[in-house]
Amino acid sequence: MNISILNPSHLAYAAHRLAGIFLMALLSLPVLAWAHSNDYLATIKGAHGGMVRMAEMYHFELAVKSGEARVWVTDHGDAPQPTKGAKATLRLIDGNGSVSVNLKPAAANELAVKDARIKPGKGTKMVLTVTMQGEQPLQTRFSVDEK
Repeated sequence: MNISILNPSHLAYAAHRLAGIFLMALLSLPVLAWAHSNDYLATIKGAHGGMVRMAEMYHFELAVKSGEARVWVTDHGDAPQPTKGAKATLRLIDGNGSVSVNLKPAAANELAVKDARIKPGKGTKMVLTVTMQGEQPLQTRFSVDEK
């Protein structure tokens, strides 16, 4: 009968192999498992100084000022996503009522509108609905009071 005693170098080798297998399994998880939440995105400024939210596979950065609204569209890796053929509506809601404006493609990954009715102020809530070409509408919410 041949009885082998466990050698510490064998244990180290086995632990190293198990760590490698675990790392490979972890890295094979779907990308969405690494996605961050809108709660987190509400705490950061976008690349253009706007507010950032996500919906499905997209990030939407909204910059709004009196008379103008712009949205930049990227994926979760911040790669610009083409807005050609996309449609978007921004609804601004405040104590005086609401107004809706339509944004149109402006640049490679941008949607924009100029409209004198856009008057964001303290307490203004905004609902952005974006329909990328050939896709279902996506919706996300913003608030002017965000930092």
